[in-house]
Amino acid sequence: MVMSIMVGRGIKRIGCCRAVIRSIKTLHTPVVKTDEPATRVAVLEGIKLLDRVINSTSYNKSLISTGKYRSKPQIITSQNALKLQNVIRELLDSNQLREAMNDPKFLDINEKLGKIGLQLFVDCHDGNIIPMSASLTHILMEQYYKSPCKETLTGIIQSLEQVRTFLRSKKISVQSREEVDALVGKLCQTNKDSETIRKVLYSLDYKLPSPDIVRVVKGQRIEDELAISRGWRFPAGVLDTNDAYLRSLQLPEKKLVSIDKDILVLLYDGTLNDASKILPTLNYAAKNQKSVLVIVTGDCLGDALTSITISNNRNRRQGNNSRTVIMKYDARACSDLSLQENHQLIDFLGLPNGASSIYSPDFSPYVPSTMCADQFYGKLDSFQATTGEAFLHNSGVWGDQDTGNKFLRMTITVKVGGTSELEIDHRRSVLDNIINDTLCHGLSTGFVPAYGIALAKAIPSMTREPELDLKVKLGVDSVVMALAVPMTRAVENLYGLSRFQVTGIVADTLRERNFSRAPLAPDSEALDLLKEGVLEPWNKIDKCLANVSTFIKLLSSCNTIVAQVFEKPKKRE
Repeated sequence: MVMSIMVGRGIKRIGCCRAVIRSIKTLHTPVVKTDEPATRVAVLEGIKLLDRVINSTSYNKSLISTGKYRSKPQIITSQNALKLQNVIRELLDSNQLREAMNDPKFLDINEKLGKIGLQLFVDCHDGNIIPMSASLTHILMEQYYKSPCKETLTGIIQSLEQVRTFLRSKKISVQSREEVDALVGKLCQTNKDSETIRKVLYSLDYKLPSPDIVRVVKGQRIEDELAISRGWRFPAGVLDTNDAYLRSLQLPEKKLVSIDKDILVLLYDGTLNDASKILPTLNYAAKNQKSVLVIVTGDCLGDALTSITISNNRNRRQGNNSRTVIMKYDARACSDLSLQENHQLIDFLGLPNGASSIYSPDFSPYVPSTMCADQFYGKLDSFQATTGEAFLHNSGVWGDQDTGNKFLRMTITVKVGGTSELEIDHRRSVLDNIINDTLCHGLSTGFVPAYGIALAKAIPSMTREPELDLKVKLGVDSVVMALAVPMTRAVENLYGLSRFQVTGIVADTLRERNFSRAPLAPDSEALDLLKEGVLEPWNKIDKCLANVSTFIKLLSSCNTIVAQVFEKPKKRE
């Protein structure tokens, strides 16, 4: 019989003996079994805490949060999905920091389990946590733990899949411009916001396929402004093979290279390693105070990369806006077209002589410089880039050649105006949420009633046959009970009604067979939710249900939890 000693993080086999199996478990590596009732309760405590936090922001409720890098608190609602995800991420970061700073000898294992369950929950939901996510998860897991067996799990998973199928078949499609404009009017609280969004949709021909088409930024005026540009989504980012070069662009600090003025473009066919091939371009750009985008087919290294780094640092010290950004061209990421064959990219960059303006160190008679600038340099209006991808903008060459080009797209920048910094920040958050989080997903995939009404509408469609196994039926009943919770909390937050009144509204909603109609007040007639603007994107709810199902299957399949140990940060000498 093998005896194992568990010390720290490892298990060491020390031989065979006839003695009874023994083990040593230290406080530094807590190992617990999930079949213990106390463990099950503790794992869900972190999710319950998150549920209370999220639902305190739902509908007309708000949450006051002070971010890691903010000195003043912010008022956050569930309508601002991006800030809500930031709050959740900062909650996890603070938990991990406290864990690292605490003495492991005084570890509270129940608190540790709650953090593990919360981290697993957030990882399973992958940035798509909405108010109903935590509610459904902890309610269903608590019901599962009452009868933790395969049949109960089957009832829960199959019921969640039935709900997804029901919502997929009932989702509301908003197609006509009149319907979209009416929906925008209901979603917006002010005519100013509504008018701005209508202008954006009109510019895009009411097509909003992805959330990176419309950028909402702070403006400098009282009125809103729209800037339309033609953008090329380049499938590569800034060259990231040299840390000194990245620091010369301040990329590690700012995470983004953004240039909004006229930019020179040089296409270099080959590997750039000779400084003499790029120095004339650097001098020309610095003299004219313009930045340079160099796209190479090979690599950039050696003296050439050193010269570019030195030039960027010198220009920044002297207050010169000229910077040189290097990106690599990958034919495989560009539909297997070589640089010379990619005529759409060449035309977009505005090379003066087309493919003949591509510089080749082996065949071109001149090195790009001041004397031959009209032969080599293209131009861009602006661009933004990270080490992963880049967006190039050039409004001067807008035409019909973008047909069928998956890289070319129109981008719109909404510069939000206002009379104060607080007003601008609030309106920017509202517009960004409506455009990129609601309309973008809803117009592409469809809408369902908001306020948890869609889940409540799915309850009558659930399969609750008498001949079902009792444990399977327990799983089905658990889902039925959980589906009514989001609407109950939404109505309570919206109107401040009593539990008895809320129960009556939910019951009336279940009796209303029309999917897009429901009462929103006691003893009132059912309202057309489309006309009222009480809608949310279907894919958000569908993804939420899928993630809840994944988490339940994952947690129910675990029988042992080994806690991670965080090392205390070392003091700098």
